[in-house]
Amino acid sequence: MTATTTARPAVPTPHPPPRALRPASDVRAGQVVAAQVAVAALVAAVGRGVAVTAAALLLAILLLPGAWVRWRGRWLYEWLLVGLGHVSRRRALPATSGPAALLELVAPAASVHSAELAGSPAAVLDDPAGMTALLEIGDPGDLLGDGPRTLPAPLSLLPAPGPETPPVRIQLLFSASPAPVPAVGGGTAGTSYRQLTDGRLAGRSRVVLAVRTVRVDGWSDEELRRALSSAVRRIVRRLGPLAGRPLGGSAALRVVAELAHHDLGAPVRESWPALTADGLTQATYRLRRWPDPGGDAGRRLLPRLLALPATATTVALCVGPRADTDAAPVPAELTVRLAAWTSAELAVAERALRRLVGDLGAEIRRLDGEHLAGLTATLPLAVAPVGPANAGAELDGLELPVGESGVMVGANRHGGAVTVRLFGPGTIRLLLVGGVRAAQLMALRALALGARVVVQTARPRAWEPFVRGVGAPGGAVPLVPPGRPVGGAPGSPLQPLLVVVDAGPVPPEVGPAAAWQSVLVVRDELIPADSAALARADLAILQPLDPAEAALAGTALGLGGSAEWLTRIRDDMVAVVNRRALRWALLSPTPIESQLVGRPGRR
Repeated sequence: MTATTTARPAVPTPHPPPRALRPASDVRAGQVVAAQVAVAALVAAVGRGVAVTAAALLLAILLLPGAWVRWRGRWLYEWLLVGLGHVSRRRALPATSGPAALLELVAPAASVHSAELAGSPAAVLDDPAGMTALLEIGDPGDLLGDGPRTLPAPLSLLPAPGPETPPVRIQLLFSASPAPVPAVGGGTAGTSYRQLTDGRLAGRSRVVLAVRTVRVDGWSDEELRRALSSAVRRIVRRLGPLAGRPLGGSAALRVVAELAHHDLGAPVRESWPALTADGLTQATYRLRRWPDPGGDAGRRLLPRLLALPATATTVALCVGPRADTDAAPVPAELTVRLAAWTSAELAVAERALRRLVGDLGAEIRRLDGEHLAGLTATLPLAVAPVGPANAGAELDGLELPVGESGVMVGANRHGGAVTVRLFGPGTIRLLLVGGVRAAQLMALRALALGARVVVQTARPRAWEPFVRGVGAPGGAVPLVPPGRPVGGAPGSPLQPLLVVVDAGPVPPEVGPAAAWQSVLVVRDELIPADSAALARADLAILQPLDPAEAALAGTALGLGGSAEWLTRIRDDMVAVVNRRALRWALLSPTPIESQLVGRPGRR
């Protein structure tokens, strides 16, 4: 008996390929038909009386301008369609809505299910167009980064098309905030931090990769899920040390909400010129024409976009699926979303965006009337691109940064920045052994990132000159007695909270755990009673120690022979230690910091 194998039929194309944007001189068939109808109506009305002629004229007046008049890059009939869609869809969420309601707003038919992907539990976003998995790039628990790195080319992450695999689309989503943030850029903290970093270091950055298997005829849900798992496994291997981690259900919804800048208790509302969420005004833009990939400036398009002077910038690059032949263009779309606390700040960021894109010979379109669709395109959902198709040259040359970000503690021996990811979705606990001046330096630099700083201190006189000199735009740094609640709004990704505890001996747990909140405990001296707190700290910042202190720190932190160096470093240096790494940093105070804080030595 001869075994026979039934081959799976060729996979049909899931969507028509995106059409390249036409120049203004191109004419669509519908426009020609509209002109013909208008002319035919006028000809037919000749000699038929005033009423018929008036009706024909009215029809021509409606058809011809709508079909042939352009405004802000679109035909008037296109604006009419945008307007009808704007008024007919749901455009708001009440203040009590959570992440699940936000997902329903941007992807009405989507649901979240659990699945086994790449050997670990993960969330799968299921909708009529396919199934999507979310991967966080990098380890959010690693408070000391390894410096800037780059992602592989997007086309190298897409699987090759074939009859045994469904179409796959990927989306790389980058989100970043500059440092200093625009809200404090003109103040003491912002000016000082700009002197420290020259504006080259992001205060916050995140990269999420969405992988979607596209739903087409002939593929069951189980087959799509297996194909998604296979694609995720392949991509994780391709990412290598960048560590792509599939997100579970609650984590995936939380990431979607954070990337939308949506917080429980704040409404979401789309208007014609913008979208508002949690007090932020957001506008979206779609790249209509790619820059020349041959130049260095074009290759650095994404890093330059992420450095725009907005409170937060989100860039989504959606690619795929591949066509059946290698010569066919690959659909690709780049969408930018700018978020700002004020309309004036957003206008400044938009001008910078247009200037950047114009200098590169590219072109963007603001999605007025479609900002909710722009929000959907800039969330990790890997929705189908609607922009131009690209043959791959524009994509292969792009630099895709997994940027170095966080609070700059100081400089290493090569002059590079030593940064700390001071804030995250959980409480981060730090212990600083050294003194008030080093703590004030850290507080000043955290203010530049938009953080709210509260100081619990038993020695307010040591902090009062610093508080007077800071003059933070958001209000003075409050000084409260030890043990008193800090009050105010909870921390958020764009407005985290730093609680400095300078109160002598304190309990091991200082205050309740909360998201986007860091607790910095200050110790003038390290004593045996601090060993347990030091061992539990997520991060330790150590100024020069005496031999007894170095021995305690070495034991608590597992430093081994490196503990001896804690007694030899300069008085303006620190050791930054977490559970994985040790970094040495020269504090490098700026002239403003030197005047405000003084020399940040321990004694």
